[in-house]
Amino acid sequence: MRLLKLQAIFLFYRTFWVFSNAVTVGLIGVSLMRIRDYFPLFLVYFLWFKLLSEVAVWYLVRKNYQPRFWFYHNLGLSETALFAGAFAIDLLIAFLLIGLAYQLMRFL
Repeated sequence: MRLLKLQAIFLFYRTFWVFSNAVTVGLIGVSLMRIRDYFPLFLVYFLWFKLLSEVAVWYLVRKNYQPRFWFYHNLGLSETALFAGAFAIDLLIAFLLIGLAYQLMRFL
């Protein structure tokens, strides 16, 4: 049953992963030149901007995809659980991309 819920969360995340990852890549791209010097400060600003962009995503998804929430509700997932799971997946991907960019900057 947990695997089914995890698959449902990934299915839900697919509805907005392009926008969310574009924000991540854009933030990393903007700060790529100074990521080594100001890395802790970068993480703080990154997390705040990521949180604000997730609130915007939450509003847009909730406004445009309201009828689809019944599908997830029938699987036993609330709207809060969907967004929390999707945000956790998004942060995991974001931190992997940040780590990759940081390692790339160490070699350059």
